[in-house]
Amino acid sequence: MRYETYKPSGIEWIGDIPEHWEVKRLKNITGVNEDVLPENTPFDYLLKYVDISNVNDKGDIIDIQEFEFAEAPSRARRKVKDGDVIISTVRTYLKAIAYLNKPEESLIVSTGFAVLSARKNKVHPKFQFYQVSDDIFIQGVIANSEGVSYPAISST
Repeated sequence: MRYETYKPSGIEWIGDIPEHWEVKRLKNITGVNEDVLPENTPFDYLLKYVDISNVNDKGDIIDIQEFEFAEAPSRARRKVKDGDVIISTVRTYLKAIAYLNKPEESLIVSTGFAVLSARKNKVHPKFQFYQVSDDIFIQGVIANSEGVSYPAISST
């Protein structure tokens, strides 16, 4: 789509952007890890669990596991909601990134994910997914990761 007028983005590799667009840092338009499953969750609470290995490089969630809270892995703690994006904070080069479209209320993801929640009127959730799935973003995460065999980055 072509727009009538453009302006410099201020970022060399992006170039010009439509004049009405704004350039903002991801941390200013999204929440990170806003909700967790509390420790006092009933032992028999049935949850559906997504670990990093359950997300492929195409953004698909495959083979969701089901556990009662008492039997779930200790990493099964991050709550998600419609429009959230999950991105692996370990081995990000594998692109375990997914957009959550109307997930079940009982869906819980591993603490190995950062759960990104788009701020209302700041960014469209699906755009946020495309943004963090982009190779340039992934390369930036990899460049800031620590560790050799299991490189990781903090959610912040």
